[in-house]
Amino acid sequence: MKMFAYRGKHENFGDELNHWLWERLLPDFFDDDEGQLFLGIGSILYDNFDPNMQKIVFGSGYGGYTNPPKVDGNWTFYFVRGKKTAEVLGIDPSYAIGDSGILTRSCWDAKSIEKRYPVSFMPHYESAMYGSWDKVCDLAGIHYIDPRWSVEKVLTEISASHKVVSEAMHGCIISDALRVPWRAIRPIAPGNRAKWYDWASALDLEIDFDPIGPSNLVEVGASLVRKNTTLLKNITFRHRRIRQLTGNYVFGSTVKTLQRVAEKPGQLSTDESIVRAHDRMLVELNRLKQDFSKKTASAL
Repeated sequence: MKMFAYRGKHENFGDELNHWLWERLLPDFFDDDEGQLFLGIGSILYDNFDPNMQKIVFGSGYGGYTNPPKVDGNWTFYFVRGKKTAEVLGIDPSYAIGDSGILTRSCWDAKSIEKRYPVSFMPHYESAMYGSWDKVCDLAGIHYIDPRWSVEKVLTEISASHKVVSEAMHGCIISDALRVPWRAIRPIAPGNRAKWYDWASALDLEIDFDPIGPSNLVEVGASLVRKNTTLLKNITFRHRRIRQLTGNYVFGSTVKTLQRVAEKPGQLSTDESIVRAHDRMLVELNRLKQDFSKKTASAL
């Protein structure tokens, strides 16, 4: 079975969690056999997988980046990220257990990390690429967490924070799983918003989003031309040059908004909800191991 994980221009914490988490929970489980594809963390339920390939879904979600996949006998579901995913795929809502990143609870002891930061901020990885959020955080007096850092570095920085403010969904998902209070920043790109409600629905959680605005002129330009893919690519391709020409100017209003958001109380799902989701995922993890150990044994 081959593990599938999305990777864009840069490594991104939520996607890279796949490589870190599954090698710990499922050692020696994967190979390069594309006849069976393991779909774990991420909005990766696409419609463009080989229809003859067996797809094993273990906590993935539908993000709207493609049309919904046509579910047939080559799809096997252990659980999905949330109720919206179950609804779109036409499967029983009981499969909506939660984002499988919650299983990080089984592999990481956040309580052993000393708290060093009153508040930390993590942008979406595209905002980290094109924005100037490190400078905004510096001016706001808030610790910056880059989603392009290694998984263990991000986990350490989240664990060392009393509160996490995040535009990156997995910044909040993992903070919630590790019981670090968080506040959600409404993603700048509208296409990145719906999946948050999907994750939250499995935990009966209402997200109190905060809008924050762009950090620099690159993000302003990208927002204005978002529907024109050619112009958008031109702006993002030249983002370093634009920042250089503008002296890496950042908006003071955004600095102040981030400071105000950072002063608000954090959110958490209930302890009962997160424990229930985690326990159900462990049950499905054992079922997955048993299912495929039987198949391996029968093939010998």
